[in-house]
Amino acid sequence: MISIIIPVFNGEKYLDECLSSLPNTDIEIIVVNDASTDNSEQIAKKYTDKVITIEHSGPVVARNIGLKAAKGEYVIFMDADDVLNKDAISTMENRIDDFDGIIGRRSDFVSSDCKDITAETKTSSHGVIAGCAMFKKSAFDCVGGFDEDLLCGDGYDWLLRAKKSGLKIKEIDDVLCMRRIHKNNMGRTMGVREKSDYAKIIRKHFVGK
Repeated sequence: MISIIIPVFNGEKYLDECLSSLPNTDIEIIVVNDASTDNSEQIAKKYTDKVITIEHSGPVVARNIGLKAAKGEYVIFMDADDVLNKDAISTMENRIDDFDGIIGRRSDFVSSDCKDITAETKTSSHGVIAGCAMFKKSAFDCVGGFDEDLLCGDGYDWLLRAKKSGLKIKEIDDVLCMRRIHKNNMGRTMGVREKSDYAKIIRKHFVGK
């Protein structure tokens, strides 16, 4: 079984589309409701009975809580405003082989309700895991969870730690997930913190090495 973990905070606007993009196969959907004050919890409960409500702690803590609750052999993390491509899960299942994880790419699209946004859409490198990567849950027993001192870049930091630990991660060029560009993207609302966290990651893994 595959566990799909989705943190959400006041994400009612896009959560339904995110959850409806998931296949009706042998998956466990875990939505971690980060103290939303909108209808996110009610929307999530239309798709899964595994909705965990926590005190407002941020997406990194929410991911770790979802990970602890996951029962699947494999785990996928998604952001609540993104859309999984139709064949993403079958692609990862069929090609993970004996690797500890598999990571593809993610492409941007401008949300239909934000046509006034001028943004450069792009396809990610293999440093992004939300929606476009699947890992054995046992990999987290080896590496640990996401660094809760970070608000941004926690997935990239985890990948660097995983590779240092000797985990085998397969990279493929398939686009597996669509990242929604809208007015409340973290990169737009928390740009200063994003730069600070990535600087912290660079110092942690590369400076003086």
